[in-house]
Amino acid sequence: MRGAYKGAMSRRRLLARGMGVMGGGLALGALPACSLFDSPPHVVRLTAAREFSPAPPVGWQLLVGVPTTTSVLNTTRIALSRLEGDFGYFDAEWQDPMPEMVQGLLIESFEYSGRVSGVGREGSGLRADYVLLTDIRDFQAEYPHTTVEDVPTVHIRVQCKMVTLPRRTIQESQGFEIRVPAKSTGFPAVLAAYDEAFHTLARQVAEWALQPGRRAGGGV
Repeated sequence: MRGAYKGAMSRRRLLARGMGVMGGGLALGALPACSLFDSPPHVVRLTAAREFSPAPPVGWQLLVGVPTTTSVLNTTRIALSRLEGDFGYFDAEWQDPMPEMVQGLLIESFEYSGRVSGVGREGSGLRADYVLLTDIRDFQAEYPHTTVEDVPTVHIRVQCKMVTLPRRTIQESQGFEIRVPAKSTGFPAVLAAYDEAFHTLARQVAEWALQPGRRAGGGV
């Protein structure tokens, strides 16, 4: 497949081979299945982080909002980028739209940490002291060149805010950025890198959000 990209073809023709072009020069579409799949397109899901360093529990409750993100990431489609930032998608889908999937996995991860007595979705009716708001800036597998035979790196970048309730004032904001190289070009290896990257992210977010200095009612 690598040879299909060689030669003097134009950028427009290159993108057209596997990706549709939208306005503004952003490329979207389905990545050809070459070497990534041995079966038809399928639905996958990441897993929550389960391993956390021992730490005392906090005495307050937490809500987790649905993360915000860009239009190209707010989908069930699994994103990739190549050609210096052009976006496309694998021929597979997340079980839920990515922001809702991440919200649920963060809640599960907080539960597995064993450090917070009550955690739930924003809007669930839980009377909580904080809400965690997350903006997802990157959530894609990044290919260094033009072919799917390159080994990609999964890149997750988020900005988190701890917001006090009921006043809804921002107590603290923190950015997190994770990169995990896949171990091979096959999609199972890419999915494993996604899972490892998310586990690292969830542990870092939990350690930051559940730091001992926070108090019920938003006090520090």
